[in-house]
Amino acid sequence: MKLRIHRLAVAEIDHEVDFYEARHPGLGAELENEVDKTFQRILLFPESIPQWESRSHRWVAVLVLFPFTIPYQIDGDEIVVLALAHASRRPGYWSRRR
Repeated sequence: MKLRIHRLAVAEIDHEVDFYEARHPGLGAELENEVDKTFQRILLFPESIPQWESRSHRWVAVLVLFPFTIPYQIDGDEIVVLALAHASRRPGYWSRRR
């Protein structure tokens, strides 16, 4: 399988990395590292992560050190990352993304 990151998810990742880096030098890099580790976990075990609201083609990975989730869907041989979503803000805002 290959991983594709939705263009809006790329912008969200960049924004949050910059935000954390501005608050404390090095923290943005830690977030980026955790996002990368989560991508690797998704690639290795794409269907072992909890599904999103009983939708059989969507899953939501939870970051360990930061309050974010990474929702994604599987389309054939491609995993599509839909967002870097804050765990307590605007739940499901990304659900219309494809």
